[in-house]
Amino acid sequence: MSDRVESTEQDRLERLGSMLAGQRAQGRAGRLLGRATCGNVLLGAMLHGADRERQGQTPTNLEQLLLDALKTAVSEEEAQQWGRVYRETVAAQGGGPQLVPQTISSRPVEQGYGFEDLRKDFPELVAEALAAPNVQIVDPHALTPGEPEDPAFIEAMGQAGFAVTAYGRSEPAPTEQGTAAKGGGGQDREGGGGPAGTVAALPFRVRLELDNFYVARAVGDQGGGRDEIYWTAAVGTGGEARNVYYSQEFGAVQKGQTRHFTGADRQLFDATVGDYLGLSIQVWEADQSGDKWWNGLVKALNDAAAAIDRVLLYEGFIGVLPTWATTAFEIGKIFLSIIEVFRNHDDLSCQRQILLDRHHLAALTHWQNPQWHFNGDGHHVLTFNSTGGPVPFPAGTLEYALRTGDTWGTPLALPWQSMTPPALASYNNKLYALFVRPTDKAVMWTRLDSNNQWSPPQRVGYDITNSAPAVTVAHGKLCYAVAGLSGGLFWRTFTEAAGWSAVSPFPHYVSLYGPTLGTFANRVWVTNVNHEGTIYLTTYNGTEWSIPYEDNLPWQVTDPIAFAPYNGHIWRIARGLNGKIYTSSSAGDINWTDRGIPNTTWTTGNAPALAAHDNKMWIFMRGLDSTLYAASYNGTWSATHQVTGGAAKPMDAPAAASHNNKLYVMYRR
Repeated sequence: MSDRVESTEQDRLERLGSMLAGQRAQGRAGRLLGRATCGNVLLGAMLHGADRERQGQTPTNLEQLLLDALKTAVSEEEAQQWGRVYRETVAAQGGGPQLVPQTISSRPVEQGYGFEDLRKDFPELVAEALAAPNVQIVDPHALTPGEPEDPAFIEAMGQAGFAVTAYGRSEPAPTEQGTAAKGGGGQDREGGGGPAGTVAALPFRVRLELDNFYVARAVGDQGGGRDEIYWTAAVGTGGEARNVYYSQEFGAVQKGQTRHFTGADRQLFDATVGDYLGLSIQVWEADQSGDKWWNGLVKALNDAAAAIDRVLLYEGFIGVLPTWATTAFEIGKIFLSIIEVFRNHDDLSCQRQILLDRHHLAALTHWQNPQWHFNGDGHHVLTFNSTGGPVPFPAGTLEYALRTGDTWGTPLALPWQSMTPPALASYNNKLYALFVRPTDKAVMWTRLDSNNQWSPPQRVGYDITNSAPAVTVAHGKLCYAVAGLSGGLFWRTFTEAAGWSAVSPFPHYVSLYGPTLGTFANRVWVTNVNHEGTIYLTTYNGTEWSIPYEDNLPWQVTDPIAFAPYNGHIWRIARGLNGKIYTSSSAGDINWTDRGIPNTTWTTGNAPALAAHDNKMWIFMRGLDSTLYAASYNGTWSATHQVTGGAAKPMDAPAAASHNNKLYVMYRR
């Protein structure tokens, strides 16, 4: 190890002891770790395993994973001494080290900490990780190309020089036995097969290149603000780390400069990806750089994180994004703790763990010069690009089920795919469906005629979008709205005689997730959510649109809101941030009456669908078990039941419409 660092083993053990005792609280690791409640459990498991191995015990599989990572940085003998320092600190402090939770420090050496223990503790870890200001889950639909990262998140990153970002659609943690829409026909969720909502996708190739970094603040640890900067990274795709990246050293870097990557340094990643791509990226200020001692450590920790994720996701009890973000947060703390113990060599300025889902990877191919901030000892803004071919948006096969009387028929698949949920409306005795073609994001329409034949899909003008379209029937026409690629909101009308009208923009209107349309009191009702998360309502009387009205209810949503007219009111139903269903209604004015939560056990990870049919209002929800559930309302809510006996399994939000005395529900499978 002498060629890697200039510290001695005794130096490192002393730093470890002072860090565990809370005496280095102002250091990077101390600020990040804080006083443990339930967090830092993987760091504790690593140290507990080291002590158990020292005392002749066999580490658990989880402890061994973490020990293997530690042993890429220190010898096996020194790793056991880390365990001794941990045990001595436990004894000296009575209740255990401040930085290790009681679930670890209270265990005798004979009792290991394994995956079963982690499963029990993991929901608490998720809650703590997602509450941290330097951990975020970002909905790709919420991002506008070129929009900078959240300043509050960048500031929180600077406090510890570490942050976790997962780009994707998050699902709420399941309730009770992991069921959703439970009530009446709900069934317990089965384990295995990955998290709810995970849809296997054909692999695609991703190439990420680094372009430049801007120095917003220099590290300046040499006294003159002239830094020697280099970048490292480990990149993985749903398994072990695929490759480790190490850039050239950029000498004499100063505040205000932009330095460019050249040659082989530009390529960060070029390989086949499934659904997710994970990155661990570090920016260093080199005191005496040149070696790559971090290489094995970074790869081993990423491999350990991937192994932990695989075990936890196999159980399917949390979901991809919360599981990954929490594991990345805990693994990152191990990395920074080890760096803190070694910290008299190359100085780590900032580290970020970043997960990109398929939708975000696809969106990146259409963006110019996206950026990530690295705020730590210095503040560097990294500009990168996706330089491979276009990444296909996640697509699902369109499928629908229909209810005749009291019976659901077998789901019927259509020969088309969509990259968004569909939209449905019954118009002139035909059922119209709109969807978005994955290859070019074109909005398409098709209709079911009286002979039960679907027409070949055609484009709606030249409209393209990343969000689901919306459609309703009013004033003798189909009315359609869609969000443009830049977030602007647009609309058209359709008649069988004239076809689609010219496209018109909604003035001063920005839609975050795409709009929702409904018809009531001879008006078209449009609801959308802007980039601040504020809900707005606009109505159309057949001649002109009203001004936008800000919502009078304090709702916070991350999906479109469903509309349906029923019993002299227009109803509005949405999924809250906690995954629960919230309802409200209006007799025709702009003020909504809160109708509350119909059933506290109903939980969904996507927007619901509404339709009035058979003198009832019907709601459709995709459960956390990936099954489509339905319930009806005629003054009181019924229990839920599985549509088609559980055969309908949408990948996200459904759409519903009453047509020719039958109830249709369509979704992407």
